[in-house]
Amino acid sequence: MINTTRLERAVVSIYPEIHRRVTSSVDDADERLLWKELSCCVLSSQVRYPVAVAAAEALERQAVLCRQGASADALESVLRSPLLVDCRVHHYRFPKSKAQQLAATHAAVHSSANGLLALLDGFSCAEEARRWFVANASGIGPKQASMFLRNTGMTYDLAVLDRHVIDYMNELGISRVERPGALSTLKGYSNRETVLKSYAHDLGMAVGLMDWAIWIVMRVFKAGNGKVAYS
Repeated sequence: MINTTRLERAVVSIYPEIHRRVTSSVDDADERLLWKELSCCVLSSQVRYPVAVAAAEALERQAVLCRQGASADALESVLRSPLLVDCRVHHYRFPKSKAQQLAATHAAVHSSANGLLALLDGFSCAEEARRWFVANASGIGPKQASMFLRNTGMTYDLAVLDRHVIDYMNELGISRVERPGALSTLKGYSNRETVLKSYAHDLGMAVGLMDWAIWIVMRVFKAGNGKVAYS
């Protein structure tokens, strides 16, 4: 039988440290950092996160996304370059399609504001910002938009519902997601997020940091047993 009590206790035990680290280390965002975080959210879909981070860092070093009219060709050239991750050379899986998505997102941002920083400053709340990115940013769904807004410190009140968090919700009976596509729309995503927010509130946690704790705990449990957790 899956030990759900053990899972929840693990989340509760590491949350304070996550809260302390995140809230004490938030830097003032600049254009370069914002584009690095946004590109990482786009690049991490169906790609190992460390590889996506390395690819985003390569784009940041070249400052491609901080230029006016960032082209898909220039982005693709960087994404095709070898990446060193954990002392091994990797190649990013989707250089062409992700370069096109990033170029389209760059164009959408600059058609609405003078860069990402100006765009974010114009939103009245995080939910409005998330709606804009889902509607206008290529390759950005509700999860990626929520991750971007959390990682840049704009809000900790939006949940990043990745597969580890969904597994946790399913195992604890918080909410069951039978169809992965149910989270692809803002309506379906928001419905599950509301349930997780209520659960986080009952535990005295910010949902955007609790989901980080869940992500860590679930990865550890799955790596240890090949399954979620056992009593």
